[in-house]
Amino acid sequence: MARSVKITTPVPTLEEFGTALGLSKARQKSFAPVFVERRADGGYAVRRRGTERASSVFSTQREAIERAKTIAPDRVFVERVRDSSTGPGKWRKA
Repeated sequence: MARSVKITTPVPTLEEFGTALGLSKARQKSFAPVFVERRADGGYAVRRRGTERASSVFSTQREAIERAKTIAPDRVFVERVRDSSTGPGKWRKA
């Protein structure tokens, strides 16, 4: 029979974890996920979490995803470009 165990230790944030390991802020940002977002002009921007400016802008989503995968191969999230019944703003892992 399996027992359930309640974990009371809070999970540290990425910043807390990086600080505990002695990583610089720049190195901590390198672990942040990368997002491919649709821009108002119809292009696609590649951004890291917590940044204001896009690191790259492309005319197609495919190009933007390829660039994002070179930055962070396993941490790329893509904004859905179609509206669904729940509305826009959903993300999918690339």
